This record gives sequence, structure tokens and C-alpha cells, in this order.
Amino acid sequence: MQELSEQAALYAMGSLKDEELDAFERLLASGDPAATLEVERLQSVMEALVDAKPAPPSPRIKDRLMKRKLPGFEEPEPGMQVLRAGNGKWRDTGYPGVSTKILHIERDTRMATSILKLEPGAKYPPHHHTQLEQCMVLSGDVRLGSKTHIFAGDYEKALPGTDHEFLTSDTGCELLIISCLEDEIKIEPAARP
Repeated sequence: MQELSEQAALYAMGSLKDEELDAFERLLASGDPAATLEVERLQSVMEALVDAKPAPPSPRIKDRLMKRKLPGFEEPEPGMQVLRAGNGKWRDTGYPGVSTKILHIERDTRMATSILKLEPGAKYPPHHHTQLEQCMVLSGDVRLGSKTHIFAGDYEKALPGTDHEFLTSDTGCELLIISCLEDEIKIEPAARP
């Protein structure tokens, strides 16, 4: 009976293929009452799932989500969050001498605001921009490939569809970056021990 339920569930989802699909459809065509009843029950469930609309969060839950803050943030007044210079968490990227601090992630647009820190001589790998990337050099210098060298106070933007070569810094740098989480890194970080 369990095998029949599993087969019926896969059939209702459209996941049976080839010989399994043919065999199950022959079973249904033969008028097997257990198979027919199980498929009818599961198809109504599948139709209800397809027609279902996500319920909006209750005002209480929405309020809690809107007030949620990342570690290190303060809330000096309702609706305002502040991250002081020494707070927040730096995360290792897996690339030697490169770390990042996430400031904000916009889940709907898949955009992230972060600070990228490169130690002197560190390299951030080549990557492809799926959306507009914005970069403000907060401190130090950064070389964008072999042609562009920018410094503290300089701003750079990379249009969707463009590629960056390696980013590197002679003196070390901190960059304020607004980028898409879907950007494609061309070289994976080295395996960690």
C-alpha cells in the first residue's frame, strides 16, 4: 500500500517518467479503485496548493520582522538602525586577505550592501555583474584589473552584464559595495583546512 501511495503522489506531481508512468497509467486505466481514489485525493491537494495564495503576515509578525536588526546594530529611535564603527562582524571570504561585513540584504531584489576589506596585496577574484554594482572607496586604494586604479573618496559603478578582473590593493582598502547576490564569482575560494 505504501508503494501505491508513493506512486500516486509522484503521478499527481507529474514526476513519474517512462516505464513507471506507463505502468501507473495502465493501473489507472484498469480501474484499480485504490489507485484511482489515491490519485483523486492527491490531485485535489495539488490543485489547492497551486491555487493557494500566501497569506500576508499578521501586523504583529510584520512589526517584529521590520524591527529585526542584525547583530551589532542599535536602534536609537523606532525604525532607525545604526551600526557603529567598531560593531558588526567581519567574515572571512575564503580568499586570503579579503573579508566582508554585511550591512544589509534586500531579499526581494537580492541586493546586498556590504564593506569589502582587502589587506595590502590581497586579491578578490574576477566576477560577472548580473545587476548594477556600486563601489565607494572608503579608505586606501583598489586596482580594478590592470587599467583602473581608484582611491579613497572615488566612486565606481559596473553596469549589468560587465565583468571585473581581479581586484587588488597596494595599501589595503575598505570598499562600500552595493551588489547583487546573484553575481557570479569566476574562481572559487581555496579549500579550507
